[in-house]
Amino acid sequence: MDMQELLNKDTSDSVVRFLFDRHGVRGEICQLKGSVQELLAEHHYPDSIKLLLLDLAAAAVLVSATLKADAQIMVQIQGGSGSKAIRYALININEDLSFYGSALLQDGVTYSDSQSFKETVGEGASLIISVFPKDGNKWQGIVPLDGNSTAQALESYFKNSEQLPTRFFICSDPKTLSCGGLMLQIIPETEGTEESLEHLSVLASTLKSEEIQNLPLYEVLRRLYWNDEVRAVKEQQVHFKCVCSKERCERALTSLPHRELAELAADPRGTSMTCQHCGRSYQFSQAELQSLLHKVSQ
Repeated sequence: MDMQELLNKDTSDSVVRFLFDRHGVRGEICQLKGSVQELLAEHHYPDSIKLLLLDLAAAAVLVSATLKADAQIMVQIQGGSGSKAIRYALININEDLSFYGSALLQDGVTYSDSQSFKETVGEGASLIISVFPKDGNKWQGIVPLDGNSTAQALESYFKNSEQLPTRFFICSDPKTLSCGGLMLQIIPETEGTEESLEHLSVLASTLKSEEIQNLPLYEVLRRLYWNDEVRAVKEQQVHFKCVCSKERCERALTSLPHRELAELAADPRGTSMTCQHCGRSYQFSQAELQSLLHKVSQ
């Protein structure tokens, strides 16, 4: 693919890794459209909650590409106190960059489209990044969510938990259900990294929301860093994929106390279970419930 074709390539739902020939800094840039539209398709969140989940989706992609572990990664905001604070919002992302997620809101609370980030997360909220390796022990980093955005919370996390200066720039639009993000991170044991990070961050701060959400990512990099010898070194696709299934629902039903399962099995209407992440419903007839009850009763 020649340079002009690359600059015009559709990079929706992609993340691109890039390096600089003259700076000890690496980066990731992503653009999410169809995948986040699937994430939110079956939910009726107000725009403020959509915005938070879009930001978290971009964050999860950038963090996953950065950590590059053979693991599932969860990026979560644990809500704090406040009349309109969420209980939590999270994105789970796998090593193949498939992801799912959701938000849990307070019962009986009306959330507005225009409430601020601080109102949405509440006082005393936390950013939690959990890593679940295929081989090895789970590890988790938690930082107070003191900033005014998901990007600021991520920068605080990498400063306090990873001791690795990192900058994040995330732009999301709850109206078009699209988002994009750019991350810059120093390469350890390289001279001049702090100065380079500051220089490249100043340029990244000029990035407009409509650019990262609509232009090909290679074109975005060319516009931002045309004089800094930037090189794209890897592109990966991102997609939405929920882990729910009828089999998982069956396991959840059989884990209920015997009395509760018996009550469900006695109802001729059967029951249904709805996935909190994708909104898909799974119906169980009375005969299916009685079969499950018989199985656990043996």
